[in-house]
Amino acid sequence: MGPVRRVVVAGGGTAGYFAALALKRQLPALDVTLVESSKIPIIGVGEATTTLMPPFLHQQLGIDIVDLYREVRPTWKLGINFEWGLPGDYRFAYTFGDTSLLEAFAHDGTIENQSLVAMMMAADRTPIVRRDDGTPLSLLPEVKFAYHLDNKPFVAYLAKVARGAEIHHVDAVIRDATTVDGEAIDRLLLDDGRELRADLYVDATGFRALLIEKILGSPFTSFASSLFCDSAVVATVPQRGTIEPYTTAETMDAGWCWRIPVEGEDHRGYVYSSAHLTPEAAQAEMRGKNPGLGEPWSLRFRSGRHREFWKGNTVAIGNSYGFVEPLESTTLHMVIVEIAYLLGGLEAPGDGRDYRTFANRSIGAHWDDLRWFLTAHYKFNRKTDTAFWRDCREGADISGLAPILDRFARLGPWLETDADRFASGDPAFGYQGLMTVLLGQQVPCPRPAATSLTKSAWEARVAESRSLVARAIPQADALQLLRRRPELLEELVASQESWVNNGDERITGVDPKGGLLHPPRRGRRKAGPYAHLLQGVRRPRPGGPAPPDRH
Repeated sequence: MGPVRRVVVAGGGTAGYFAALALKRQLPALDVTLVESSKIPIIGVGEATTTLMPPFLHQQLGIDIVDLYREVRPTWKLGINFEWGLPGDYRFAYTFGDTSLLEAFAHDGTIENQSLVAMMMAADRTPIVRRDDGTPLSLLPEVKFAYHLDNKPFVAYLAKVARGAEIHHVDAVIRDATTVDGEAIDRLLLDDGRELRADLYVDATGFRALLIEKILGSPFTSFASSLFCDSAVVATVPQRGTIEPYTTAETMDAGWCWRIPVEGEDHRGYVYSSAHLTPEAAQAEMRGKNPGLGEPWSLRFRSGRHREFWKGNTVAIGNSYGFVEPLESTTLHMVIVEIAYLLGGLEAPGDGRDYRTFANRSIGAHWDDLRWFLTAHYKFNRKTDTAFWRDCREGADISGLAPILDRFARLGPWLETDADRFASGDPAFGYQGLMTVLLGQQVPCPRPAATSLTKSAWEARVAESRSLVARAIPQADALQLLRRRPELLEELVASQESWVNNGDERITGVDPKGGLLHPPRRGRRKAGPYAHLLQGVRRPRPGGPAPPDRH
């Protein structure tokens, strides 16, 4: 590929701006241009993210946290509330951060009390608690979370940040491109007659996959034999209660519906199979369950990925490379992972040929793992007995997880210390993710023979969690508090003890020999994970007493 001095990012949106900002931040000498058209509107949909997002925004991109909260007004996501798995009013929590799935299952028979975060989700509370003297204490540096983001203001904010980072902006539609022997992009042809040339092109054109597929011809591998949904209807609904600190995934007749709460409204989206439901029937089902539903809009998609992530001098980021339905909020998660591979490639020695082979293999494996992980949500869901769900249980291809599922059925869940021997999936959706999905849906298995905690120690841990949850405040109150006390947000990104700042959940580079240099870490405190937090709420505020903030 040769030296890279000029980069053109084809397409805006979150993926395009993330790529442009990350390139310019890590390699300031690069000349970076982003091409997008004001004729193509930004999709106004709520975005649910994973715990990769806060470190990526505030450490890797250097985005000011107080500024982001003021202009974009994100809300917190502690995990996913799955109204899923069993008939009736049944749900389970897929939580972020430290969890004790095996201990909860062994001692309680359910995963309801698996962690402090799970209990906060059940109580609609957040990691801001009250001390004995009434002053607030932020647990945000300790408790991992993700963001819910309203896409339109978020993309507008990223565009503003990009202007300040000296990223060039071209408002035009990419009409076509010329190639060198069909293996590399030579130049982009714009609808206003201009031409753009670069050493490296980033395809962020979304589902169009303009460069990687239409111009360079990278074949598409479909996941349709595992994931049957191919359509969605999306709308907003009035927020009639609390701002829930989680994303909801609710089983529907021919798929599922998300709820992403932002301040003032909830974003709802019904992801369904067009082979089992018409768009009109999908809208009718949505309206029946969501009084006050706004004007809906529909989209079609395909689940799968392209063969090449990096072909010649072109890298595909986000939906242009691959897409799986957003059941586990993987869209922006995978953008961040792909950007890590892109940056690693630009810093790899030599001409990059070996690195591109490695990146294509690794990114493809990430997406293939997501295919199997998401299929486990469908294969074992018994909540709704319709044709769609019967077809999923009977016919969804889950062969990629066959050895792990066989072990689970024979021996039950295993200790987290043994997880590497039975690794599966993306670093963020490995042991903890698969165990949550299997135990949450109550897939039959033996009880574990051993746990890391005795029953009395487990009961003490649950009691610690309940004591903290009793002091926690709802999200609306917590967000108002942080607007009055922005130093609590600044502490989150400044403290060396903060999970955002110490390398947890951050992917910073790749190496062809070793894979991810810094994958998300899943370390857990050896004992009493909440005891030190209880000490914090029971002692006076550092620096002496302060008047209680009771607003």
